[in-house]
Order: sequence, then C-alpha cells, then structure tokens
Amino acid sequence: MKKLKSLLYSISDEPYKKIQKLTGSFKFSDYVFEFIKIQGSPGANPGSIATVKVSIEAGELPNQFLVSSQSRLAVADFMIRRFKQGIDQFAKQNRGKDGSGSFYTIELNQKMLERDSVLFSKNYIELRFIFSLPAKGTGGGLFDAEQAWLMFKQELKAIVKYSLFYKEYDQATRILLNQFVDIQKKRQEIKHYMQLNSLCVFINNGALLPRQSGIDDRPATAIEMQNFQSPKTLQVDIPLSGNQIIQGMAIKEGITCITGGGYHGKSTLLQAILAGVYAHIPGDGREFIVTREDAVFIRAEEGRSIRNVDISPFIGQLPNGITTQQFSSDNASGSTSQAASIVETIESGSRFLLFDEDSCATNFLVRDELVKKVLSSTNEPIKPLYSMVRSMWKKHGISIIFVTGGLGVFLQKADTCLLMDNYQCKDITAKVRKELGEIAEEKEMQLDFSTHRQLSVDNFNPSYTNHRLKKQIAKRIKNLRNAPRQLEYGMDLINLEALPQIAEAPQLLSIGYCLLMLRKAMQEKANETQTIEYWLQWLYKQIEQKGLSSLQPDYPGTLSLPRKYEVAAAINRIRTLRVLNNE
Repeated sequence: MKKLKSLLYSISDEPYKKIQKLTGSFKFSDYVFEFIKIQGSPGANPGSIATVKVSIEAGELPNQFLVSSQSRLAVADFMIRRFKQGIDQFAKQNRGKDGSGSFYTIELNQKMLERDSVLFSKNYIELRFIFSLPAKGTGGGLFDAEQAWLMFKQELKAIVKYSLFYKEYDQATRILLNQFVDIQKKRQEIKHYMQLNSLCVFINNGALLPRQSGIDDRPATAIEMQNFQSPKTLQVDIPLSGNQIIQGMAIKEGITCITGGGYHGKSTLLQAILAGVYAHIPGDGREFIVTREDAVFIRAEEGRSIRNVDISPFIGQLPNGITTQQFSSDNASGSTSQAASIVETIESGSRFLLFDEDSCATNFLVRDELVKKVLSSTNEPIKPLYSMVRSMWKKHGISIIFVTGGLGVFLQKADTCLLMDNYQCKDITAKVRKELGEIAEEKEMQLDFSTHRQLSVDNFNPSYTNHRLKKQIAKRIKNLRNAPRQLEYGMDLINLEALPQIAEAPQLLSIGYCLLMLRKAMQEKANETQTIEYWLQWLYKQIEQKGLSSLQPDYPGTLSLPRKYEVAAAINRIRTLRVLNNE
C-alpha cells in the first residue's frame, strides 16, 4: 500500500497526462492490485483498466463453485455484478473534474455471459475493472493524488471485500450465489433432455415473458401480466438432479407456426425464444427458457452487402441473364438479403431458423393466387419460402419457427401450431388440421446448401486512415457511440442492427477482436485457403482452450463472448469482404 501511495503522490498536482507513467502491482493486506492500462484524459472512453487478484483460499470460496465451466461462469457473472453493487454502495464517484475519480464495470444486462472481467486460476480470482483517476484545476488539467489515494485505500478495499470474499457474504448473498449456479446446472440438464428427445425449445411453467419495453430487457412489472403456462398437449416433465422435475412446454424439431391477433403476445413469445440461447440471472423470469444454441433470427435487410452467396435455392436467374449461384450486391433488396441470410446462416452451421412475418419481405414469403393469375412463374425468379419449408426440414433437418398474423399458408405447413391469446399460449394444431386439412407437403425439391465459400487471406484489415486529417492508425476496433449494434472496424462500419441475439455492446467489441485474430491466423497460413466454416471452428476452438483473453484486446476486461453465428453474420456484412470465386 505504501508503495502505491508514494507513486501516486510523486506526480501529485502534475499535468494529468503524467498518470500514464503509473504501472506495476501493489500488495494490499488481502489482495494484489495492478494497473493494466492508463488513459491520459479525465473523460477518456473507455477509461483506465486495473485488476485485483484475491486468493481463493483467503476468500474461502468453496471448491464446489469451481468444479465445472458452467458453475465458474455463474460465479464470475455473480461477482462482477456484486462488484458493481459495491461501487454503488461504497464509492463516492466523480471525485474530480469531468466525472473523473470514479469506478465502473463492463456493461451488464439480464444475461449470464462468458466475460474476461472475472478469471479463475488454480489459486486465485482475478477481477478486472474500469476506473478514471481524479483530475483537478482549471479544465481538469492536474492530477489529484489525494483523492486518488482515498479511492484505492478506502473505496476499492471495501468494494473488493464486499464482492470477492465469500467469507464476508451474508446468508442472503450466499443463497443468491447458489441460485446463479443452480440456473446453469439445471439448464444443462434441460439441454440434455432436449437433445435426447429432439426438442428445439423448452419454456417452463411460471416463466415471465413480457419485458419492460423494447429497449429495457428487465421483466415487466405490470400486475396484470400473466406467467406462462404450457398447453396440456405440449407439456413435458423434465427430470432434474435431486429428485426434482420441471414442467413446461416443449417444441419439437420441425416446422412450428405461432399465430394470434395483434398485441396478444406472438412477438413476445418469439423474443423469449430467441433470448433462450442464453442463461438469465435469478429473478429475470426467463431462467429456464432454453432454446437450442443454433437458433438464429432471419429478417429482411434492405441495403446490406452480399458477397458471392449462392441464393439459387430461393431466387433463380435474374433479368439480363444474371445468375444467382455467386450473387453479390452492395445494396441488396429485401428478398435477396433474406435469401442470403438463410444461406449464410446454414453455412455457419445453424439448422434452426426463426422468422416474424412483420420483418420479412412479403414477396420472399408467398405468392398468392391473384398474383399467380397475372404474373407467370417464368417472370418471377423468387421461389417463395412457404413453397419449400417442408423440404428444408425433411431434406436438410432445418427446423423453423414462423410467426404470422396474416399468412395462413404457413399454418398449412406446420407440424405444431400455437395460438397466443391474451399472452396465453394454446395448442391449436388439431384445429388447424381440421380446418385446413393435412400438412401440405411439397413436390420433390432439390435444394443445395452445400456451397462453402473460401475467404481470401487479405481480409479484416484493422487499419484506419482519416483522409481529412491525413492521419493513419494501425488498428481501429470500437463500438459506434449511441449505436449498440454497429462496429467500427478498420475502414468498415459493420451494421448488425438486424441481429437481436447480440445481447450487449461488449459482445460487439469481441466480434471485432475475433476478426483481428482471424486475420492474423489467415496471414500466417497465407498458402492455405479455407472456408468461413473452417475459420469459425478454428476461432472457437482457440477461445475454448485459452479463453476470451486469447483475443488480446487493447482493454482487457471489457469483452463478452458472442456466438459464432453473430461472428459469421458480421463477416458476411463487411462491405470490403473478399470471397474467392467457386469456379
């Protein structure tokens, strides 16, 4: 502690930029503190990064919490949230000018995600956090060592004790930690049951689906909101350890259609299913909604770029003899963008696609009888999705969930039909079969999704040139401010607004460092040309073996793990993407 105090006071009242000289690790009575990265401006975003390291033995964290990767993920998630609570409880905050003199954590939401903010080794817990050192004087130009020392001596010490020392937890806190771990454990048991029984979705009885709003993912608090109850015909009892069972609705693999009137909960159910690829924190209401991990939402994206994608299963030869086996566009239409997204998602390994008619291109979904009478099929290159969903399932094992309020043709294709009625889910499969007849099977269709595009090694260049200032930087990877799903990478702005399963901004930042890691590997293997699928598998094998830290971010502790499907989507939306011709 004395060493840190001396270092801070050695630059007291000096120009603020001199804090960049701060480096080293410092032993406190119960933990070790270390500077990782120091920013030279009071209002820098992101701020400075530091870490605290606590002995597992000293903190008395029981070994039962560290026996599996899933339990470690739960404990890490719990601890970073508790560290944030400690900041709120013990830190004065804004001790200096321009909001300086404060502690922060990585952005947190309702989901438990793998992050690089809390790490476990054999003997230690390491937590990385964000902070800004206090500035004073005119314009915040001087370093305030006195206030900085108070931050570390008093506030940080209390926060660390509160968050990382299990022996200091009261009974209620220990119960909550057990709940975090229990959610992960039960979800794994539910997933195992789903795999054995060919299920793609499970929603437990008692789940709370509605959220506060479209921009607030916390559970709705309105008194009239009803908890989910499975239709009897779809209810299953899943055995859990400890002689427990959990009841809820099981959606089998195949074609499922969700319908209902406006504002009756169709999209709310879909959003809960999409979110079910992640675990949620205790009290969220969606803790035991479990969706198969390869579920991907598909929508129209007018204006997106497409590179050498074989969209011929959905769109045939275009006017002027333009073929679609290697289709490219800098400004795709709704139908071509949706066709490309399906093919790209299948290419990335997914076999579970979800659609909402509200966000689809109508001409991609269906051609009604009136249009058929006035428009010859020879004049329409688009093969509507409804005409091939059964073939996609039967020939390629692609499960589909489709939300519709106005297109009954999809009900004709569905194995399971659900009705949302005032937020209550009903199984209307038998009624649909009675009213519309048996499932409308399709004529034999030869759908080929076997094309695997190869990437040029000269992709994902992170360098950025500011032509106005005539300035070049070697690496630009950052989230676009006030745009939670747009990533600035090199000279590219990658727009991922159409991907609802990006849960938080740190995932977006991780995607950027995934691209950088891929570039380095591709440059090292310049004599080899590999597919997108190959590189995704390689990337996630590296992360599995070495953790998120293997991405080597500029600001350690600020990442959370995205799914490989979102990384693939980012690759496919890079306007400068170079794909080798498959000739």
